Amino acid sequence: MFETIMYISVLGAVLFFGVLISVGNERQRKAISGIREQAAHWAETDIRLKRAMRDVLVPDARQWLVGVAGKVLGASPQVLSLNPWEGNGLKAVVCPCEDGRKLVLTPELPARFIKGVQLKGRSRLSKADVGLLGDRPKRVPVFEMNIVTCGPFFDLEARQVWNGVTGSRLEFDRLYLFEVPKVSH
Repeated sequence: MFETIMYISVLGAVLFFGVLISVGNERQRKAISGIREQAAHWAETDIRLKRAMRDVLVPDARQWLVGVAGKVLGASPQVLSLNPWEGNGLKAVVCPCEDGRKLVLTPELPARFIKGVQLKGRSRLSKADVGLLGDRPKRVPVFEMNIVTCGPFFDLEARQVWNGVTGSRLEFDRLYLFEVPKVSH
């Protein structure tokens, strides 16, 4: 009889401590989750405050593009000019470079843009013509430009530059940069 009472007492104590540990773990999980949410909220607020404190002004669109393209490509290209382009319902900014290559900047998704600029027809004459992305558009390297790859004010600066060059409003917060190689004959 004494053994049974002892067995039930030990079992009760183990269950009691198990419940206490579970309740404590759940409280810690909720506290950590709350801290994580507060940290995320703080980070968002901090970015908004920093962005609100700074007036974003891009005085030279070409210099801005050289800077952000340099971050993405690893080396600053020598851009000669920024030329708006429009066709098949697509918009882009074409930037010839001193070394013969050209940079094409667009807000369109790469697959849609490539499909929209591909030359139609395979006649001899059409094969002689080189499209906006060269003669092999699917092989042209493309880079995504956003606030992660180009800086925390990229979206605000890009809207200013896009509006200044194309005269239209940029609806997206990211751009795609195609690096079209020099055409060799």
